[in-house]
Amino acid sequence: MTLAADKLAPPGRVEQVRARRVLVVAPHYDDETLGCGGLLIQLAAAGAPIRVLFLSDSSGGVEDVDDRESYARRRRLESRRAGEVLGVGDFGELGIRDGVLASHVAVIAQGVRAAILEHQPDLVLVPSPHEATSDHLAAFAGLRRALAAAAADDALFEATRHTSILQYEVNQPLNPDLLVDVSAQVPVLEQAIACYESQLTRHPYREAALGLRSYRTYTLAPGVRAVEAYRRLRAHDLVTRPSETIGTGYVPVVPARGDRPRVSVIVRTVNRPERLVEALESLASTGYPDLEVVLVNDGGAIPSLSPNHSFTFVRVDLLPRHGRAAAAQAGVDAATGKYVAFLDDDDLVTEDHFDVLVGAALRHRAPVVYADGAVGVYDLREPGVWVRIKERFPYGRDFDRDLLLLDNYIPFNTVLVARDLLDAVGPFDTGLDLFEDWDLLIRLSERVGFHHVARVTSEYRHFVGSDQALGSDPRSQPGYLEARARVLEKHRRRLTPAALARATDILSSEAVLAREERDSTRAAVQELKRSPLRFITRRLLGRR
Repeated sequence: MTLAADKLAPPGRVEQVRARRVLVVAPHYDDETLGCGGLLIQLAAAGAPIRVLFLSDSSGGVEDVDDRESYARRRRLESRRAGEVLGVGDFGELGIRDGVLASHVAVIAQGVRAAILEHQPDLVLVPSPHEATSDHLAAFAGLRRALAAAAADDALFEATRHTSILQYEVNQPLNPDLLVDVSAQVPVLEQAIACYESQLTRHPYREAALGLRSYRTYTLAPGVRAVEAYRRLRAHDLVTRPSETIGTGYVPVVPARGDRPRVSVIVRTVNRPERLVEALESLASTGYPDLEVVLVNDGGAIPSLSPNHSFTFVRVDLLPRHGRAAAAQAGVDAATGKYVAFLDDDDLVTEDHFDVLVGAALRHRAPVVYADGAVGVYDLREPGVWVRIKERFPYGRDFDRDLLLLDNYIPFNTVLVARDLLDAVGPFDTGLDLFEDWDLLIRLSERVGFHHVARVTSEYRHFVGSDQALGSDPRSQPGYLEARARVLEKHRRRLTPAALARATDILSSEAVLAREERDSTRAAVQELKRSPLRFITRRLLGRR
């Protein structure tokens, strides 16, 4: 890793935070007070309704506790007293056993989603992803998973469209880009901390919390006595930025220009010259110094293209049309790069696409690297003018070899593969005109594990009502299930009972959670329609 000094320097001024409605994600009873208590006092005084969602039962975790149930009840009562002092009037609890939140990230995500839909916050406070304990890290991971699910969840997507996120610090300082002066709130904050008597007898939390707030004043002018530090995010950032860059100021290592290996990008095209121009422009925008674009025209009209691009350009014209797999292989055969990537003619990459992928490949010595991809939905508003009406982020799964045998969860335009590995696994299967990419990925996974970079660096584009010969949704194409069955049959030997059981369990668990979330939302909508007053009253009282 390398450091960007301008992003690491603490601010030299304080700012005021405003919000209409606030949700605090707190791993334990007391984190809301220790981490962001001063700001909560300010927001409550300004009239913002605040809900605190406690994740664990706070029964002690690894601590030596005689009666965990009574200990948890005591801490819960303490949280209510502290909430009264802070001005918090709404609480939610997931009740997960203390110390094992990391094993229940999916449950946390479901709880966070429900809290967001019910409370409709425009500000969410969450522990930094660089805290020192696993429970605190799991809180951030749960929020991240919840927001990633907004890609396929219209209600959650709309609820978080304009949501801001502030990371707070409890047991590990973060690198802040926001300082809030809480000097005037210290007396009330001390009262709230004092409510947690069970904790103060075990740990010097008062001194630590106030000491951290005092330390945070060192970049400010004299007169500011206590400051809370935060790092800002948008909900969008949690699914478009890698976790190592969130909350720290770290930026990925990018090799010096002269040290970057050649990358060959295989671009398949068929009779879509306007889209092709946009795809090539996105490749040129990366500024990658040794980029070779291999354009494979698969049986379409010969496109007329401007040669004014910074990359090396190779053309392959196939007549008659050879099909997706053969076109991809023709591109690979013509490529000369150390690494190979793929981009269909209607898709786009971001400016840092190759820096991110190549940097990860070199840093981790990974022969296969993939990032995440967005899905942009475009509508024709007037002749020749397509407008993006939706953006979703459905791709963000870490590498799982067993699951890949059942589900093609890696978009091909997010992948970078070492050329020598491609040669070793053999060519694309030209007998497949759907799922040829999935088949290749499975064969690659037999040789090596893949490195996943949790960052969106490309966009798969869907043009409503248009002809998308290469990039259309496979489910809409004839022979979809037959082609899927052929891939499954081809790799049946690898689907051992253990692998099949594990992969189907993952998919089943995710399907159950998704169904429960949809049912919960549907029930809430029906209740609102039947009795708006009853619905609002129940929510204000914190009841389901």
